[in-house]
This record gives sequence, structure tokens and C-alpha cells, in this order.
Amino acid sequence: MSKKIILIVGPSGVGKDTLLKNIKNKIKANFVKRYITRVPDENESNYFLQEEAFKILEKNNFFISTWNAHNNFYGIAKNSILEGLNIISISRAKIKDFEKQYQKVYTINITLNKNDLKQRLEKRARESIEEIEKRLSRSYEKIEARNLIEFENNKNLSESVEEFLKLLGQINED
Repeated sequence: MSKKIILIVGPSGVGKDTLLKNIKNKIKANFVKRYITRVPDENESNYFLQEEAFKILEKNNFFISTWNAHNNFYGIAKNSILEGLNIISISRAKIKDFEKQYQKVYTINITLNKNDLKQRLEKRARESIEEIEKRLSRSYEKIEARNLIEFENNKNLSESVEEFLKLLGQINED
């Protein structure tokens, strides 16, 4: 058996964590937990670290990849990648960190139209209206990845989960 990596990317609020939470018990995979300098909430189960501890681990090469987003540090531990299928939610800017180290890397870009995204961000209530508007006005560079797959997350949850599972099954058979 070999290590197969599925990277989940996309703007905040498009439903990455919701999709992942809803497929966990429906597919055999290692759902890699991130180390984050933010306390876990109902949307995500992560390993919480104080910023000082995060920086010590980073300095000692504990992570495959690290990034900073929304005033938090994020990292994926080297020892968290197992044989078989690994599913990881990461920053778009960090795809190459995984492609340099692993042969079988697939990147799924989760997308959503701006009106639906605005509604989700407002409902989530992590940011002010001004911060949401700023986020929605951002433009993103084209994603560079060896095996890039676009996934429009614009259906109701059960339909999206079903389509997402089908996509993951196709990748796992590859």
C-alpha cells in the first residue's frame, strides 16, 4: 500500500469542514488533524497550540507544511500522514509542500458562488460584515497543482456529500 494524499482547498466558508465532517464515517481514510493556534469549535476538531509552542515545533521541523491565515498559525505534522488515503484541509499556497514529498497528491478546490458564500459567512458569524465584504472582494491566483479537481459545493448538504464521496471514491481507485 502507498500513501495517497487528497488536499482540500478553497476559500473560507465554502463548506470544506462541513463536507469533511459529514463524510468521516462514510469512507475509510485518515482525516489528518491540523495544528492550529485557535481553540477547536463545533466546525473543526484540531490540535490547539499556543503560538509559542507552535513556533518551537515549526523550528524543530515537526511539520510538513505551515501557514498563517486569519491571525492563526496552521500546521500539518509529518507523522500524521499514514499508509492509504489521507485527506487534509490546507491553504492553497501550500500544495507544493505536499507535491514535493509525495507522488500521489490530488487537490480538490471547493468553490461556491459569491452570494451563497456571503450567506454562509454571515450565518457562521466569525467575522464582521466589513471583513466578509473584504474577503468576498479578494481575487485569487490560479491554483497550481499536478492533479487539480474543481468541486462546486452549491447543492443541499446531502447531495453535496453524496457527490463528494463519489469523487473521493474515484480518486481512491486511481
